[in-house]
Amino acid sequence: MRPFLHAGYGPGRRFPPEMSPIETAALGRAEGRGNTRRLWPAILAVALAARLAFALLLPPDFIFSDTIDYDRMARGIVDHGTFGSFPLRPPGYPVFMAGVYLVFGKSVLAIRLVEVVIGTVSVGLIGLLGTRLFGAGAGLLAGAIAALHPVMAFLPSALYTENLLIFFIVLALIQAFEGARRGSIGRWIACGVLFGVALLIRPNVVAMLPGLGLGFAFLLARERRRWLTPALATFVALILTLLPWEARNHHVYGHWYFVSNGGGRQFFAGNNPTATGETTFHPDFDAETWKEMLRQPDWYAMDQYLYRRGWQFIREHPARAAHLYLIELGNLYALHPETVTRTLMNQWSRVSQSIASLFIYAGVLIGLTRWRRMPALWPLTLSIVTFSLANALVYSSMRYRMVFEPCLILMAGFGWSSLLAWRAHERPVERAA
Repeated sequence: MRPFLHAGYGPGRRFPPEMSPIETAALGRAEGRGNTRRLWPAILAVALAARLAFALLLPPDFIFSDTIDYDRMARGIVDHGTFGSFPLRPPGYPVFMAGVYLVFGKSVLAIRLVEVVIGTVSVGLIGLLGTRLFGAGAGLLAGAIAALHPVMAFLPSALYTENLLIFFIVLALIQAFEGARRGSIGRWIACGVLFGVALLIRPNVVAMLPGLGLGFAFLLARERRRWLTPALATFVALILTLLPWEARNHHVYGHWYFVSNGGGRQFFAGNNPTATGETTFHPDFDAETWKEMLRQPDWYAMDQYLYRRGWQFIREHPARAAHLYLIELGNLYALHPETVTRTLMNQWSRVSQSIASLFIYAGVLIGLTRWRRMPALWPLTLSIVTFSLANALVYSSMRYRMVFEPCLILMAGFGWSSLLAWRAHERPVERAA
């Protein structure tokens, strides 16, 4: 399969004109070497087995408290046809759980098994996108990294939002890059709808969209193509996807707010006099803050109050706030998760995820050396940057990185494959020269 953006967009252009002859020969031969398709069944089988092992071996109940909230909303949808009055959680994951309950009954194992399938499909989609963007070798490596990624393998059984979220984010990225390649407004509309669904699953996805949009604008401008029409089509599709939920919230609560109403809580948790940024205990509110929160008329007012308190702390203690910001940024890029409950965490899990993180980071750094020559890297990189800068303002953990982990994995696949191709073909090409 021919990569999207090795060639730019002009007819007959297989590699960017800025690439050196050595890089052109190396990438071209690497792309055609072997039949990597034969390895894909093995990669998908490993991905399925890893996820299935967690699903079957873990205790047959919910592990984390967040999932209990989602379950309560899902049961309300199934039993009463309503989300109830719980504005702190977005609707996407409860709707997914309710769908599984309606088909298979109210079974934790059923949700896990459906998530296992979704997680395995996501591995294949990451590999597909990596192949289209950077060639068969990069796609194969990206798929292998995703298949063996410890946190990604565990997510289907944790029943957090991230496993489902990764699926929709990768689908959205596929549509975006197809829209860029084909100039298809329909692809951009599909991208907007898919990102709208992702926002309904986890609202902080919004932080990656400015960087993603800027990256595609640069990419299209480089090819002297219009970027404003795709941007408007994507934005309108995204807004229309969110609009029914926003209208429902205004009708139920009498306020307009973005998807869910917990941003102030997370912001204050990361910016207050007792905040440390550590993820091994959950930041709680002091007695004075609790007392003032209880005086607020509703959830919306509580959230706004916490936003004000957080900004007040930042203004009064800028140096301390900057230190906390760096800690939260480090939490996103931690080598392994450190959870409040430490449930199912052991030395082996820490070591395995640390190895995976280091391998990904090294591949990303290698790939970034070719950043100017490979336009497909631009949207991926800038989406990571804007998400990271925004989410370091709030209480964060390594799990939040899963929003852009597919981008890191794609970049790592490109980095390692380009290094391997260069090493394999460097000497023959030089001798020929």
